[in-house]
Amino acid sequence: MRHARRFRARAGGLLIAGLLIPAATAVGAPAGGRDLPPVVEMGVENAPVDRPSPTREALADLLQQLETLQTELRKLRGQVEVQDNEIERLKARQRDLLADMDRRISALEQRNAPAASAGPAASAPPAAVPAPASAQEQRDYDAAFDLLKQGYYERAAKGFHNFLSKYPQSALRDNAQYWLGQAYYVVRNFRKALDEFGKLVSDHPDSPKAPDASLKIGYSHYELGEWSKARDSLKQAIARYPGTPAAKSAEQRLAKMKKEGR
Repeated sequence: MRHARRFRARAGGLLIAGLLIPAATAVGAPAGGRDLPPVVEMGVENAPVDRPSPTREALADLLQQLETLQTELRKLRGQVEVQDNEIERLKARQRDLLADMDRRISALEQRNAPAASAGPAASAPPAAVPAPASAQEQRDYDAAFDLLKQGYYERAAKGFHNFLSKYPQSALRDNAQYWLGQAYYVVRNFRKALDEFGKLVSDHPDSPKAPDASLKIGYSHYELGEWSKARDSLKQAIARYPGTPAAKSAEQRLAKMKKEGR
């Protein structure tokens, strides 16, 4: 009887131990035997990283883009000026045609008028007016001018050179001379621009293009950094052609130079 009791006590103890050991194991380890993910502490390694500074290649690309934009801007400015002055060319041609018509009418009237028996000495003949441009002259001029409008400045300069050599007495000579200077000015060849604008002012001082050519002489000296010559040329443009848009632009440039300390 005593042995039976001891046996039952040992069996109960083993049973309780068998039940407690798996429970303790379950508390100490995750269910299913899987490990939890490691805890990641936020530290220096996870701090925001500064963005790298622009590379030299990126800066060079930006400079190239800026230079391209500046070139396009100069081209657009040249084209705008060409369009603005094309109207002046047409007006000048109209004036030439009207002057020629007036000269012809005057000649017919004098031819049909009765001769005076004892009248005063005949008056001096009217100043010679250049004959209107022929059809071929106009085509050659328009061809060079079209190149200028399209932005082919070197080819346009060559076309105007050829025109001036081929038609030295053309009624369009002063216009061709101005646009030749303008073709050089737009591509920043200011030395040649000075030569061509100077020829226009000296050979055709009464041309409708003379005020603009005089202004561009001052502008060219300004671009070359020749401040004294620029001031003198701009003052001459104001004195020779007062009240014109060119004179007003010359005054504005002089004010700008004064502000810049030139």
